[in-house]
Amino acid sequence: MDDDAAHPRLPMPIDTIPLELLIEIFAYCAAQDPLAPLAFRSVSKWWREAGASPRIWQHIFLDDQAHSPAFLRTKAELWALRSVPLLLDIELKVDANDLILPMLSYVLPYVDRWRSLTLTGKREEVIKFPRSFPMTRESLDFLHIFIQEDDQPAPGHTVVAELPHNHHMNVWLLELPSSLILSPLRFVNITIAEDALSDMHTTPRAILDFLSACPELETFHFSGWHHNDEPDAAPLPIVSLPNLHTLHLKNTCMARAILSSLYTPMLVNLYLAHLNVEFALRGEYHEDGDSEDDAHDFSQSPSSDHATGMGLRKLIARSNPPIMVLDMDFSDMRTKDFRYIFDRLPYLQDFLIVASDMSDTVINLLRPYTLPGGIVRTRLPRLKSLNLYNCQRLSGDAIVDMLTARVKHTDKGQDTLQEVSIVTCDGFTQDHAQLLVKHLGHRLRMV
Repeated sequence: MDDDAAHPRLPMPIDTIPLELLIEIFAYCAAQDPLAPLAFRSVSKWWREAGASPRIWQHIFLDDQAHSPAFLRTKAELWALRSVPLLLDIELKVDANDLILPMLSYVLPYVDRWRSLTLTGKREEVIKFPRSFPMTRESLDFLHIFIQEDDQPAPGHTVVAELPHNHHMNVWLLELPSSLILSPLRFVNITIAEDALSDMHTTPRAILDFLSACPELETFHFSGWHHNDEPDAAPLPIVSLPNLHTLHLKNTCMARAILSSLYTPMLVNLYLAHLNVEFALRGEYHEDGDSEDDAHDFSQSPSSDHATGMGLRKLIARSNPPIMVLDMDFSDMRTKDFRYIFDRLPYLQDFLIVASDMSDTVINLLRPYTLPGGIVRTRLPRLKSLNLYNCQRLSGDAIVDMLTARVKHTDKGQDTLQEVSIVTCDGFTQDHAQLLVKHLGHRLRMV
């Protein structure tokens, strides 16, 4: 009898453990050692079988100090694939807070499987996602980015906020992350807000680069403050946002750079707020349209008027968007820009402008005009709502003459003015209102 027969090998204790129990042991080990699932598979066939269980891969742990963004992205993809169809426990250890959004982007494709999100490192937070109101890629539709010196939120603010019908994600950053380390972000609504109190701000290049990682974006709201930076010497990238239908820019000197660099063929709603500044914006430009305005109309904000108008020119020339709503609140343009834009917005239905220095020349652009051959045309042919607030350079006579002539022509068809608001325009008096009522009736609103 040989030695092997006389002294049979005793089974290793772990080999006698039922597979289900071994899987639970491995799952516990995987929660302690983030790379343990890879090691299990290299020991033996028995361990490889246990290590193939989705249970082992449920816990996705990403550490910004331990590995590169490329490694973390690959790991998240592998763990998510191996854990199908189970729910996921996400744990992010983030010491560089500007990496929180890239790290979240690696696991966001699997958000409908999140059971919990744990943040450790610079920020501590644990969020559970009840199955009674699960988070899905459809319900997580808003991303709010706050650029501030203290990249920690106020007490009570969480990375994921649960609302009655959807979820919002909030991140606090010192600067926007590069698209090179982001996985595509599928949010349809994004807001970026600069913190004027902390003097923190971003740049047009950083905004455009970030937006290039948001291919499904439908609404974008940027709110900043008026930092007057030297323009980037290198050409800015052109960013295509094929689904964007609403764009809102507020309190920024970057309107020209942003508007000039977007391709938005589906843009319907454009809101420009508080873009007027009295100081001269930095930078010299020599593009088509930058020449002096022959109208020489007065403006309290000539430099920002020029910038806003040129930004809109480039946006419209590149995208030919079907804009239906144009809202300009303390945002103005040169007379030549109004003419250019009025000639190229055939779908505009709602035009609101607040605190504009527009002259009678601009308002007269909305009068009917006659082409050779006697054909009568109007600019903004589908205009239904005209709202003028605090436009102190307009005369009441010009407003009355334009509106009277316009409705006499457009009331013959379907596309005519349905609402006119003239509010706190000093040149427009009660006498002017009485004249207009004869033609507008209940459509006129005046304060």
